[in-house]
Amino acid sequence: MGNLSSYNNTYDNKNKNKNNSILFTALITINTIFGLQILNFFITFLNNFLRERPSISLIQVGIYAIVTFLVVFLAGFLFLFSTKRILLPVLIALISAARLIIQINPWPPLSLAASALGTVLWMASIVFFISLVQEKRIGLVSVFFPSLFLGFAAATGIYGMFGTWDLIWQDNAVSYFLVFSFAAAYIWLSVKTSSYLEGSAYSDGSRNVFYTLIVFMPFIFLQLYRFQNIAALSAVTGFNTTAGSAIIVVLNIFIFSLIYLFAAELPLNRYRLLIQNLLAAAAFLLILLSFWPETAGGLYIAQAVAGNLASWWLLFTVIKKAAQMQDVKEYKIGQPDISRTKGKAPWKNTSAFGVSGILFFIFAFVYYGSYDMKFPVESWMIPVITAALLGFCALFSTIAESVSFHASCRKEKSENPPDKSLLKKAGLKKVKLMPVYFLLVTLIFPLIMILPVKNDPEISIKKDSVRIMDYNIHQGFNIEGYLDLESIARVIEGSSADIVALQEVSRGWVVNGSADTYEWLAERLNMNYRLFMPASDNVWGNAILSKYPLKLLKSGFLPRLDAPLRRSYLLAEADLASNSGIDRNINIMCTHIHHIKGEGSIREEQIKAILDAVSGLERTAVMGDFNAQSGEPEIQMIHDAGFIDSQAALGKDSQLTWVHYEPLERIDYIWVTSDIEISNLFVPYSTASDHLPVVVDIR
Repeated sequence: MGNLSSYNNTYDNKNKNKNNSILFTALITINTIFGLQILNFFITFLNNFLRERPSISLIQVGIYAIVTFLVVFLAGFLFLFSTKRILLPVLIALISAARLIIQINPWPPLSLAASALGTVLWMASIVFFISLVQEKRIGLVSVFFPSLFLGFAAATGIYGMFGTWDLIWQDNAVSYFLVFSFAAAYIWLSVKTSSYLEGSAYSDGSRNVFYTLIVFMPFIFLQLYRFQNIAALSAVTGFNTTAGSAIIVVLNIFIFSLIYLFAAELPLNRYRLLIQNLLAAAAFLLILLSFWPETAGGLYIAQAVAGNLASWWLLFTVIKKAAQMQDVKEYKIGQPDISRTKGKAPWKNTSAFGVSGILFFIFAFVYYGSYDMKFPVESWMIPVITAALLGFCALFSTIAESVSFHASCRKEKSENPPDKSLLKKAGLKKVKLMPVYFLLVTLIFPLIMILPVKNDPEISIKKDSVRIMDYNIHQGFNIEGYLDLESIARVIEGSSADIVALQEVSRGWVVNGSADTYEWLAERLNMNYRLFMPASDNVWGNAILSKYPLKLLKSGFLPRLDAPLRRSYLLAEADLASNSGIDRNINIMCTHIHHIKGEGSIREEQIKAILDAVSGLERTAVMGDFNAQSGEPEIQMIHDAGFIDSQAALGKDSQLTWVHYEPLERIDYIWVTSDIEISNLFVPYSTASDHLPVVVDIR
């Protein structure tokens, strides 16, 4: 009977550990999804709400962000006054509240505050879970790392499923249902898992957290910027959103399986440490090469594969060191490591995360801020520097582990003969494939995108005029700072435009919500012919969308003259003769000129380049945001070249296109050659962008 009772207890404990692992895995996964969405919203809203207020400078935006991340240093007080059983559900409830406020609240200042607070609380929750890993209440290889990876993969899948216009920006019944369902599950899991936690003392890292945990947030910057960025992949390679999403989802599954199975099965001995050192060095080199600038196509995909694999291995290496994993076993839930030093609050962990958040913001600020002001480094160097920091910290971590291991072996050998039975596995006694199976579920996201949807067939309509539009869409952000692609689409749709020239088209900028506005609008408007020309980098620039076939004639960059933001132009021929009632085609030029007041000389040089590009062409419309008013020298240059200002010619030049902020101006134009007939010009009012579009019929 005694043996039977002992067997039953052992069996029950194993089941309890397994159930707890599943619950914690689900909790950390949803925590990661919500955290990434909140963080991305925070960075985006800083740029598109706070930065766009007339009285707010870029430096003030930076101060707001720095103060937010400095608050993370104070998160230790949350741990100081709460037990684990209370703190976990409180943290999760507050993060859920912040996430729900962002989703449903229409008042921008509250959304910004909620995202700032949510970011701080989410970072505190990561500290909480890492403390549990350090205490060995949850396993690094069996629970925390798979959950973290699964959260990233699921967040990317959701972002791709919505066509890169992420869930957090959506304002409809489906988005509300999904977010409230996630929040309910999130809170329930926190209550359920907290019942297994006891005590008010939290494990804290040693000094090694200041060369390990500090790279957690910079790692996230690299993931958002490149490795989980579907829009950027589409922009650089030419794949559509569905293909780009499928590629990243499949790569995530492959990369996780490789790292997880390898980490779980790697034998524990001096050869393992040698392999780890070599892998860290190789990963360091790979991640640096993955940010080699100006690549495209297959080489870009190869960089994404190698860089993502390297980045996750490097992160695993530093977190393993921060957790101070025991080299001889993988602790399970309910088996705390009593040798771990505990304090009332994990001050070292929280301080390291505070530094990590500040580093994240510095890298993001310098990269995207370099298009507004001059910095000592070029923008392309920032990801390289970030990757180098991650690589150095990982390499240092694995070398430190080797030194500690050899020192421990020498000491143990002098006192007791080594127990070789303990040196078989460093990871799991038995590889659990459940995390891999969970990750396979993310394949559902690109599969949903493949499902057939209602799509109006393309119809060739014979009519005696074609309607063209020029529209600076402000990256898809309305004047309140929200990413509102549907409103942009409705403005274009409501105008009945056949051909649209777009400026400020973002295709993956993190500070613009990582959305592919180009692909999303083209699909939404059923404009099957489109062209994109980058400007500042490969994922931000100008575009032409059309219901008529387009043929690229010419594209290029405009003279920069040491301006922070590079500009470009796009010239295409629209095939009207065989697809409309007009017997001759038309050339469409789309451009966006230098914006800084008082620097008209730069605009003049750029106008010269544009006029050279269209020199000798007939039936040409030059459209864009020229950032200058009628009568200024750079605008007069276009008049002198023989182009007709369509608004002035039709007596509509009093209709301004920049009306939401002072000074009110007309800076967006449609210029046409004299062999084009124009009529029915109008400037529809909208708050979907900070510019108003210009629409005119041509024949």
